[in-house]
Amino acid sequence: MNLINKFLLTFLLLPLTLLAQNNVEGSKDHPLITRFPGSTMIYYDKTENGSYEYTLGPLVKASSGEDFKLTETRRLIGTITRIQYRVEESDISKVVNYFDHSLKANGFEITAVTKAGKPMEVAGKNWTLNVFKDLENKEKSNITGTKTGNELRYYIAGHLHRMNSKAYFAMVINEFDKGEIYVHIDIIGTELNLYRKEVLNAEQIAQNINEDGYSIINGIYFKPNSSEIQEEDSNPALEEVAKYLKINSGIILYVVGHTGIPGNLDYQLSFSKNMAEAVIKVLAAGYNINPERLIPEGVGPLSPITTNQNLEGRNINHRIEIVLKSL
Repeated sequence: MNLINKFLLTFLLLPLTLLAQNNVEGSKDHPLITRFPGSTMIYYDKTENGSYEYTLGPLVKASSGEDFKLTETRRLIGTITRIQYRVEESDISKVVNYFDHSLKANGFEITAVTKAGKPMEVAGKNWTLNVFKDLENKEKSNITGTKTGNELRYYIAGHLHRMNSKAYFAMVINEFDKGEIYVHIDIIGTELNLYRKEVLNAEQIAQNINEDGYSIINGIYFKPNSSEIQEEDSNPALEEVAKYLKINSGIILYVVGHTGIPGNLDYQLSFSKNMAEAVIKVLAAGYNINPERLIPEGVGPLSPITTNQNLEGRNINHRIEIVLKSL
């Protein structure tokens, strides 16, 4: 067993009361990211339906004037949780390695682990000041300042993707002084209930389509043992799909039905296509969407996202997806 694994094993055996002590009032650890053992949470903020500029590129001069801009950025929409920890640890590499391993163990894909170099580069002082400019001065100083004269600062970023749910994180680990390290974490996205059924808005649908080529459409309900849509209950979801289609007028989509109910495969394939056709019919008649932009398909039970061996699983698998048709 290597040192990192031993360290993680030791952490898992620590009492929860020790790990969660000295939090700021009203705060809590994010369920997806585990704090470094012995850390003290000194800052916590949570914003619903926020907008976040997620970046992986350096700070460069803008084309006009003396302003600077971030590169390789994307705007993310979702719940933004901001947490800052104070760590009493003299070896910053131990903290960096801990998060690198624990994040991967929690299912995150790490897209950047960058050590500070020049001020404008990723994790550099000017870069960090720009990326985290909305922080209060004290919290901003914690992750950009240094009393040692050395720029020992790391930026770690990545994402976790499960079904319709995607969470991103951006983390700065900064040695402010010997034995005094600050960890700042921004988590953008839902808390990733794997089987959540919330209706996605048009912007969330667009993000899924742009990043993954498809989106599960929660909130479309069918009458029992029927491919006929319960329109009153399904209207909120259908309205958001229609908004997405009107904003993105040049695209063509497959509308794909999936079943979770038991039965003959040929019947399931036909039934699921009928589900897709019903969705297209309502979008055309009720929302003025050109049906030629929507291609119905049905895959029956052939692409489940959980087990079909119980009622809960079958209800989850019984769904509609929209898939971008390649140009």
